[in-house]
Amino acid sequence: MAPAPSQRQLAAISVTERVCSAVSLIGTSIIIASFIGSRSFRKPINRLVFYASWGNMMANIGTLISQSGIHAGSGSSLCQVQAFLIQWFMPADALWAFAMACNVYLTFFHKYNSEQLRQIEWKYVVCCYGLPFIPSFVYFFIQTQARGRVYGSAILWCWVALPWDYLRIAVFYGPVWFVISLTFAIYLRAGSVIYQKHRELRNLSGIESFVSDNQPDAPLITPAGIQVTSEIACFAPVHQSLSASDAPTRSFTASSFSPYSVRIEGGPINPFSMLQNLEESSAPIQGPSHPRSDPSPFCTELSLKSAQHECGDSYAQRRKAIEASSAAWVYTKYAMLFFIALLVTWVPSTVNRVYALARPDNFSFGLNYASGFVLPLQGFWNSLIYVSISWPAFKTLWRNLRSRSMGSRQT
Repeated sequence: MAPAPSQRQLAAISVTERVCSAVSLIGTSIIIASFIGSRSFRKPINRLVFYASWGNMMANIGTLISQSGIHAGSGSSLCQVQAFLIQWFMPADALWAFAMACNVYLTFFHKYNSEQLRQIEWKYVVCCYGLPFIPSFVYFFIQTQARGRVYGSAILWCWVALPWDYLRIAVFYGPVWFVISLTFAIYLRAGSVIYQKHRELRNLSGIESFVSDNQPDAPLITPAGIQVTSEIACFAPVHQSLSASDAPTRSFTASSFSPYSVRIEGGPINPFSMLQNLEESSAPIQGPSHPRSDPSPFCTELSLKSAQHECGDSYAQRRKAIEASSAAWVYTKYAMLFFIALLVTWVPSTVNRVYALARPDNFSFGLNYASGFVLPLQGFWNSLIYVSISWPAFKTLWRNLRSRSMGSRQT
């Protein structure tokens, strides 16, 4: 039988818990203050982080109390409130990571846009905070002669007492890992689609780079995606000369033309087709059987504008879809970072609880210390990812604050 934890070991765990809790509280305060203070921080993924930050803050209040609740007594209000906060808000972080994964799934497989995702956020709030609240509140009313109250000493802090240890797995760690498994399954399912979309974006970027670096003077590529491989033939009146900006300088008669072939292509631009040379037609255009004394100028400009308009719409839709896929990829990348932070938080603490359940008479200082270190850091990891997402907005905010400060000094 391993010896009980020494006072020095408990003091080391307590200091670590409080330091990590304070760091997380600072991080969540930055999230909440920046999100409320500026619209530039209110991105779709940041909104979910903002909602999750309130749970992180409440959980950190519980972990900041550390072992003071135990010292006050298992039946004290301080111990009961601390246990309630930890039981309610600590697993909510896993549910918010699952909500982010749901947004990824809805974006890639059901084509949800930002507005549609915003409309279901209230459901996330209800589920992520409502579901953990039920057992947390019910525990207040459970008490037996043999085991006593559910909330009591749990070595690290007040939580589910040791006689009720099986509830830690059944109602806390079990559901958390079930949610983590669902989150992982969603990312695994979406992984192939995400990779495919990312490759399409890279291929498009390569094509656009090729176009910008290798585009010759002819053929003409319009912004709408229309490819004109030769000049448009225009018919002019007798002895009317075209200027150099319109066509090669040449004198025309009513019966003599030097036409050029016209070919207009719409749709996706093939960069290799741009290497085609301008072709001059060898056969003259056959005129009407009866001569015209005063032919009016005729040009295919109207047809070009019509084709340009139709292809422009297709090009705009294609670009819009690509931009949406790019935004979805960025969202997914940061959502997966939250999932990784979730694993960092819950793996050590779960190993500690399984070990304690398997060997209830043994105390592992290393596992308990690791749990006391990682669990209070949920808010810190979330704030770190939040800052990386919003770094351009933070730099803009800093520049604005500096300019205001310098302006006030000058006045």
